[in-house]
Amino acid sequence: MNTPLSPIAETARLETATETLAEYIGYLTSEIFAEEDKAEPNTGRIEALEHEREIVVDERHAITPDNIALINRALYVYAPRLKLMHG
Repeated sequence: MNTPLSPIAETARLETATETLAEYIGYLTSEIFAEEDKAEPNTGRIEALEHEREIVVDERHAITPDNIALINRALYVYAPRLKLMHG
């Protein structure tokens, strides 16, 4: 059973999710640039990263306080990925 969150907690979750999406977009962008700067860029990797970035940018634009599924995706899927990268 999920206990309703206070408005402050809901706002904090939304802000954290939004920041997570923005950071992940930044990471993907830097990976694209790094690949493009190589002497022999891997076009397949660039295309995959660009596709992932498009998905996350769309999610960033779609995030609202009511979109709990998207907030949860940012917090429970993307945030752990970023945490691993920061090691």
